[in-house]
Amino acid sequence: MIGEPPTRRTIDHRFPYAVSAFGGLSGVVLLSWLVAFRSTLGVEGALGAGTIALLTLGLLWGGWRLERSALGPDRYGRIAGWCLAGPLVLLLVGALALGLFTPVDRFRAVVWVHVVVTAGAFGGVAVGVHEARAIRREADAAANAAHTDRLAHERELLRYLNDLLRHEVLNSVQIVRGHATMLLDGSRDDRTRTRLEAISQESDALTAVVEDVRLLLDANECPDRLSTVDLAELLEATVSAARDEHAHAEIDTSLPDTAVVVGNDGIERIFENLLENAIVHNDSERPHVDLSVETTPEAATVAVSDDGPGIPEQWRGSLFDRKSRNHGLGLYLVRILADRYGGSVELAETGPAGTTVVVTLPRPPVSADRDESTTTGEAALEGRRIDESAVEGP
Repeated sequence: MIGEPPTRRTIDHRFPYAVSAFGGLSGVVLLSWLVAFRSTLGVEGALGAGTIALLTLGLLWGGWRLERSALGPDRYGRIAGWCLAGPLVLLLVGALALGLFTPVDRFRAVVWVHVVVTAGAFGGVAVGVHEARAIRREADAAANAAHTDRLAHERELLRYLNDLLRHEVLNSVQIVRGHATMLLDGSRDDRTRTRLEAISQESDALTAVVEDVRLLLDANECPDRLSTVDLAELLEATVSAARDEHAHAEIDTSLPDTAVVVGNDGIERIFENLLENAIVHNDSERPHVDLSVETTPEAATVAVSDDGPGIPEQWRGSLFDRKSRNHGLGLYLVRILADRYGGSVELAETGPAGTTVVVTLPRPPVSADRDESTTTGEAALEGRRIDESAVEGP
């Protein structure tokens, strides 16, 4: 506890041991008066001894259990207060009930005081622990409610940012690009054309970044928007588009007839970025990429291999990190989306002979129909939220 003296912190941490120690002391006292009054014990004394023995064991167990419970030392003070108040209250009530001046023999007085003190301490610990747990549940409920409200506000902000990118930023970029394209169609000197081409290219690059950010924001929506998708069909379309865009590259595939995985069409961007990265960063005249899929009842594993120069050693540890400036947003987006769909991405192998990146995506139960698969997907993705830092720049 910040700001409290070390002595207070030490006392708080040792309180459970004090409870057990008090139970041990009670046991020693019990044995002492059993020996001292063994000749006059009787039925009443035996019942008192049995009661005290049970309460003593309860205190020993209570201290041991308290030290291992989820209650923190900051709650021990109130429990200690109840532990002290219990015997005092019972002593006072018992004294008033018996009468302050009612003659009692020494044996009965010892048994009565011992029973009252032990029962009061045990009851105080029980009441204190119950109260501490109730306070903790109330505090946790309040914290959860505040966290839920904050998440709701954050999701609302993300929706606003998504709409802003969609209707304002992206439209403005398209207008700039359109004007640059129109000017390029006219007769211009080389210097002007170079500048207009730069504007057009940067507009395209900015559009791609905006689309990636929008995809990040879309991925942060509730998992009930996700269902299942045929990965084999999706990869066929993705590879076909990559072949059209990069006619000089050779892309070989090994795909099953079907491979249903948890997710939606956003999975396509994972493999668009991986194929783009494998081709663009390959300096050979005819880059070669192999894409293969292996399936199990639980997951589908996609391996994307190229024959490029490999990933430099200093980049490997941060290949999928947001703040790395060496490989842009593409691979970071791959990791975010794979994680969002309940899967993973890893750099399996890299070197002078090429690089292999492996993506693993969860599959719904084989026997489930589409509705059940959707529910399974939602359960698998429950709690997976992209931190708001995903929309920040590196």
